[in-house]
Amino acid sequence: MRSDMTKEKQRLIDMLKENKISEADYKLLSAVIDKKPSRFSSIFSLCFNPFQKIAGFYALISGLMIIIGMSYLGKIGKFYSIGIVGCLNASVIKNPKVAPTFFLLLYQNLIVWLVVAFLFIMFAKIFQKKRLRLVDFFGTVALARFPFLILMIFLVIMRFASPSSMNIDLAKGLPLHPSIFMSLLSAVVILCFIWEIVTYFYALAESSGLVGKKLWVSFILALIFGEIITSPLSMIFF
Repeated sequence: MRSDMTKEKQRLIDMLKENKISEADYKLLSAVIDKKPSRFSSIFSLCFNPFQKIAGFYALISGLMIIIGMSYLGKIGKFYSIGIVGCLNASVIKNPKVAPTFFLLLYQNLIVWLVVAFLFIMFAKIFQKKRLRLVDFFGTVALARFPFLILMIFLVIMRFASPSSMNIDLAKGLPLHPSIFMSLLSAVVILCFIWEIVTYFYALAESSGLVGKKLWVSFILALIFGEIITSPLSMIFF
């Protein structure tokens, strides 16, 4: 955040020197940049980009704890972790070869973490020449999984609140008029999926230093290849 403000200030200075803006315009725009954000906006920003405050080794440790927590909660809630931004209710699988145990879910979550981190590193190496710190990538990607930790907490609560609604039988088909419970569940799942993707984006941006088209191309390609790689690997025991 601070580095972005510094870049914007330098850009204004350059524009002033090149007579592209007046002195009055410079003072006005500079004041806007220097304006301290409100507490709400700061908290909102941290929800999507916690890497402003937590990075490196601390992000790595926090992220590993999140992965362990997700795996334990997934076991309780009976949800597999499929692909980069996917989860699967165990009740929709008839006679699964392996139940959603803690170690299976830990394997699935570790696969996602490692594959995404390595892809981010690869594309950062391709598009960026400067030296990169590997701990930043592994730390930010692990920490970026926290929206799914929140999702797992919510799913566990829903499992205990209405177990019958969480046991879905696809043979009977999906209800044409879902209940308020199911509508709420679907809304939370979709929001957490979007939240997860946005957090991944900031994880790549903060760890790689990429900007503009290079950042977007790297992010989109990493998500595509990541989903192609992680989906079959996470379902290998099914």
